[in-house]
Amino acid sequence: MKKINAILLMAGSSTRANLPCNKIMYKINQKPLFCYSLEKLITLKEEINLNKIIIVTNKELIEETNDIINQYNMDIEIITGGKTRTESVRNAVKISKDVDAVIIHDAARPLTNIEDIKNISLNTNKVGTLYHKVTDTIKQKDIMTTTLDRSSLYAVTTPQYFDKELFETILNPVIDDEYITDETMLFEDMYKIEYFEETSTNIKATTKEDIEYITYLLTHNKEYKIGHSFDFHPFEENRKLILGGIDIPSPFGLKGHSDADVVYHSVSEAILGALSQGDLGTHYPDNDNKYLNIDSSYFVKDVNSKLINENYRIVNIDIIIYLEKPSLKNYKKQIVNNLKKILDCEYINVKATTLEKQGLIGTNQGIGVESVVLIQKI
Repeated sequence: MKKINAILLMAGSSTRANLPCNKIMYKINQKPLFCYSLEKLITLKEEINLNKIIIVTNKELIEETNDIINQYNMDIEIITGGKTRTESVRNAVKISKDVDAVIIHDAARPLTNIEDIKNISLNTNKVGTLYHKVTDTIKQKDIMTTTLDRSSLYAVTTPQYFDKELFETILNPVIDDEYITDETMLFEDMYKIEYFEETSTNIKATTKEDIEYITYLLTHNKEYKIGHSFDFHPFEENRKLILGGIDIPSPFGLKGHSDADVVYHSVSEAILGALSQGDLGTHYPDNDNKYLNIDSSYFVKDVNSKLINENYRIVNIDIIIYLEKPSLKNYKKQIVNNLKKILDCEYINVKATTLEKQGLIGTNQGIGVESVVLIQKI
């Protein structure tokens, strides 16, 4: 089987997308757009004899891209793109001379399915591409207007496949870069191009409307569940006050078998509730010495592993902390960041309020925390 490099192109400026970030980094289901294609390529590593993946991006995204790909167990090389798409392709082909072929894919096409990638990668011709049929009536306007025969028109997409014999032509094209819209056009008069009809929607994210449609396709059929929890711990002297993993200066802490981090307890139990897996006390009983004085981040991490095992991810968490004192003004952001690190969730909100000196909390006898979590089937 031929050894292949996959080239993932994402060096464009994405100005037409009109987004606050580069479209490649736009998150759908908390996943950057380019990761949808990247993960499919990684899944096919053995089946298509994938040697490595070369990500071609602009220099402003190098560091961010590197941080993201560290989670993947795959040989992935990040290089800087050129001023044109063609120059970016050349930069990647130059470092692919130890393989038998390359497949080139636009990272802005996140909907390409695994079967189509596999078919193009196992192509036996020297050059091949995905395509879909043209359904609109196409007219060519010059001095006169001509209606083209749409039965012979192919709308070409990516991935595209190129045998090693073609690398030299890609590196030294006789066509100026600005006229090259895809590399197959370099070989139209030289080789038979193998066309593979797509079996799924494979639109390219170019405009904001494209991205909205892609977001809809990737999210509309997902299963959602909600979990809710309220937890209260009374104050106790000679204990540290731990909230959301932070040791907060206070003359007293909270009573509990563990470190009594009521924020982490509430969040953990809300996740268990969303999974219909009971409550915190059932899973981590307060008469088990295993959990005596334990750092409550253990519970958050453990319920998160249960979440992953059930193929769910957290969409967002909303937390409200009820207390009279101490003030949490300088700690709420840090609590959010601590939870984000553990749960890999971008959308977490923490609020704090008093109960106007009413009840157990209002009379400063303890702290209560209420959490609501929304999870989504992956």
